[in-house]
Amino acid sequence: MSPTFEDYGYTVADVQSIMSTDLHPTILLAFCQGIHTCIFFVALHYIIESTQPMRKRTTLASIITFLWFANTAILGLEWKGVNQLFIAHGTSLETEFNLYLTGDMPKLITTDVLRCLSVFVADLILFWRCWVLYGGNLKVLAIPGVCVITETISACMLIASTVATFTSTSPSQMNWILVYYLMTVATNSLCTVLILFRIVRVSGLGASLKTYRGIIEILVESAAMYAIIYIALLIVYAYQFYGVARVVTAYSYPMAISYSITGIAPTLIIARVMAGQSRPNDSWTRPSLPHMGSNVLSSTESLQFASAPNHSIQTTSTNTGHVTANIDLEAQAPEVAEEKHEQDGRSR
Repeated sequence: MSPTFEDYGYTVADVQSIMSTDLHPTILLAFCQGIHTCIFFVALHYIIESTQPMRKRTTLASIITFLWFANTAILGLEWKGVNQLFIAHGTSLETEFNLYLTGDMPKLITTDVLRCLSVFVADLILFWRCWVLYGGNLKVLAIPGVCVITETISACMLIASTVATFTSTSPSQMNWILVYYLMTVATNSLCTVLILFRIVRVSGLGASLKTYRGIIEILVESAAMYAIIYIALLIVYAYQFYGVARVVTAYSYPMAISYSITGIAPTLIIARVMAGQSRPNDSWTRPSLPHMGSNVLSSTESLQFASAPNHSIQTTSTNTGHVTANIDLEAQAPEVAEEKHEQDGRSR
């Protein structure tokens, strides 16, 4: 006879709360995936209409297509699990709980593989934007590069520990999920901070926040929502791991959102680049123009204007930046004398 949930010290309310962690987050994931699908097709339209080289367009289209396919597959697996839990084995709370404890090894392993691949591709997009914004400065990109490598290693260990949970009699005691989240947060947070710093450095904080375009540039280019959702996911999971009451079921909700945000954030970046809304690549490393003032003209610069038939004007700059003008008054002398003579005749 299989053990009941009372044997584990759970009440009916506890089991119902645990079961809801499969149903409600799946509905939330379906909603987020609908948003991701809309953004995906808009980005695909911009890529098709872009005048960029075919190789670049094909690469970027392949990336966003993989991210969308991975999240759609995860949604399909989650819906399959909900169907098995609440319909195929939903005859009683006991059968639902027993299936929940048993787990579905192919579903869990496939979900972990797709999630880790999606996060890896999204972090590569962030690393690529850092590369563009900093002009390939290896000193700046060294730490994010190390974080990406470490995150990849922890993802492999996470998948291996998931497999060992179902196949090994002595699975690993190391919590690789927590390690993986830590490295993911370190990678995308660092890239986000570097991108934010570069945007503010180039355009200025005041100019970036005064217009909607500047705010959108900050939010999209830096993938801020991508970093924020994984920070929230790490915090909630850490609370769950250390056994804090009333937070156990909350972990599934940021997890469901993180699936779609992992695909939405890089897709928005690529759509912005392909639509021509981002800055040119060379503008990030181009020195900013000096402030306009009285000394804009150097001592070697001069301005010359076209001469009129009867007079000429030439302006030159001095060492102090002030402009002096030389006007040919001799050409105007006969006209002035003639006008004075006519005025004297009228007065008489």
